[in-house]
Amino acid sequence: MGERPNFIVRVFRPFYHVARHLFYPPVTHKYPFERIKGFPRTRGYITLNIDTCIGCGACGYVCPDQAIKFFPVEGRPFTYPAFDFGKCSFCGLCVETCPTDSLHFTDIVELAGEEYKELVYMPDELKEKDIKELLPEMEYELKTTITKDGPKYLRRKVR
Repeated sequence: MGERPNFIVRVFRPFYHVARHLFYPPVTHKYPFERIKGFPRTRGYITLNIDTCIGCGACGYVCPDQAIKFFPVEGRPFTYPAFDFGKCSFCGLCVETCPTDSLHFTDIVELAGEEYKELVYMPDELKEKDIKELLPEMEYELKTTITKDGPKYLRRKVR
């Protein structure tokens, strides 16, 4: 058995560990008032440009989760994809397969709802959204930068 440290070491060791971390910057963010901006290749909310979509069905055919169904849109000639984000695994096959480049990923990952039906987005709801529509109380967007001391966050006021 090892020798037990003396009484003074046992009492002051916890204070030493706390004091070491006292001046580190916090790692938590004040979400939803501050939000970390997604990286350029973030697979988040999928948008549909309904003007260029030809309704070919390629996206629904390649979807491994069967999260894409097709519905008619009033005043439009084709059926267009509707996404069930409750089933979607954000694999990106639909975006890669689209022949007209009508589907795009955004860096918005705030997809939630109280009921399952709220996660089904019809074709006319898949428009490009501003983050302020989803998080109206957001004041700052944090951009991650990597330094030799670790990650730092640059705060940018959101209009």
